[in-house]
Amino acid sequence: MGIQFSAMRLQTLVVTLSFIAITACRESRELFAEVAPPKKIATAPPKPQYKKTFKPKPGFEPFDNIDHLPANYTFMYEPVFITQKPVIKRRIGETYVPEKLTINTYGFTKSKKEIKFRMSYPTNLKGSYHKINAADSTNAFRFINKYNDTCYVTKYTLTEVRDTSIYHIGIILDHSGSMGDERCTELQDALSASLKKMSKRNLISLWKFDSDISYEGTAYDSATIQKMLYRKRGMDGFGGGTAINDALDRGLDTMAKYNKYKPVLLLFTDGIENSSKNKNTKSIVEKALVNNIPVFTIAYSGGADSVNLRAIANETNGMYFQCYDRSEFEEVFNNQLFSLNRYYEVSMMPCMFDYEKLSISAGTVSEQRASGEKTFKGVKETITLNVNFELDKYDIMPRYTQEIEQMAAYLTKNSTLRIIISGHTDNLGEDNYNIILSNKRAEAIKAALVKLGIAAGRIATIGKGETEPITPNDSDSNRFRNRRIEVEIVNN
Repeated sequence: MGIQFSAMRLQTLVVTLSFIAITACRESRELFAEVAPPKKIATAPPKPQYKKTFKPKPGFEPFDNIDHLPANYTFMYEPVFITQKPVIKRRIGETYVPEKLTINTYGFTKSKKEIKFRMSYPTNLKGSYHKINAADSTNAFRFINKYNDTCYVTKYTLTEVRDTSIYHIGIILDHSGSMGDERCTELQDALSASLKKMSKRNLISLWKFDSDISYEGTAYDSATIQKMLYRKRGMDGFGGGTAINDALDRGLDTMAKYNKYKPVLLLFTDGIENSSKNKNTKSIVEKALVNNIPVFTIAYSGGADSVNLRAIANETNGMYFQCYDRSEFEEVFNNQLFSLNRYYEVSMMPCMFDYEKLSISAGTVSEQRASGEKTFKGVKETITLNVNFELDKYDIMPRYTQEIEQMAAYLTKNSTLRIIISGHTDNLGEDNYNIILSNKRAEAIKAALVKLGIAAGRIATIGKGETEPITPNDSDSNRFRNRRIEVEIVNN
């Protein structure tokens, strides 16, 4: 009995020890699992730093990876259209300082009598666009000549346009060594995003350039445009000097072959011309004017030749933009595309022959002032005098005396010029009667000029009656505008 009891006790002890051993093993595995390091999670590779992985070309430009910003710089942002006075919240004693608003002009065309151009909405050049207050009596267009003589245009039309027509947009991107691989990649990505946001499909042509020019193609559809843009990623295959003139020359030649849509050429560069075979910038400007292709220029960073780029834009009837930070790449493209689709169309007759500058001042619905300038060169053929007549009258009202004196002063300075003065009427009255009346108006101006010392033999007159209205004869004010005088240069 004692032996049996001992065996049973021994069996129980063995079972107990086995259970303890199994439990200890399991706990040791759980403990090991708790302290074991977690499984490794695959992490994204670090963003590659700029490396000169291409073979440097002759004239390789030094690279600076830092965006140098001017003091107190304001970044460009997505276009914002302002159609009413903003609510300004400010502390007591704090003065509200209005934004400085600029009016850009572009797309100039000139016939024998009038000039037409597009005018941007007043903008702070950062992304805000303000609607012009057409009822503001202080809105003014002034022509100025080299003697600083000034005349105000009293007869013009200003039309707000939302353009839905298709454009042929040529885009030239700087891929010179100073841009660097990372910035070139970001530039391509920014343009890609901006083009995807276009409200309508446009024809796109693309070039990349350093000291050589690479034509990437022309296409309508988004997929092909993206392939054109990314055929060479970053600065692959580029990195040489900056051939701005050659790039513009090639771009204009290709654009001229497509005449179905409105053309515009966009140039983005961070540098200074140093590699072109074509050194004649004037010939490039003339080519743009002959083919009616405005050039919009974008100067990136303080190292870009802003003076030359601004001149190219101005002389080709384009627009100039500037940015300093790569984060603005997409926004600068968005603002350029906005300017192509939303603008004012202006037509007018100049008020002096030898004008060299047009100065614009306008009030906005946000109750701010905006201004702009456009420079010209050369003598113009026809002007309109700021002289109008009362109904069925041909005598000159005293308020126009200064206008006639200015005309006489111009003819005195340019003693070889001969002119034709044409008189005009509204549509009231018989045709023959209006011809006679309009001729009397022209003769009245001639008599006033002769009285001021201008030889009668230099002046011819003609009456055109109601045949050439500058505005519809549908109101008293419009009919008054049509009762006018025009002056044309016959020869130099």
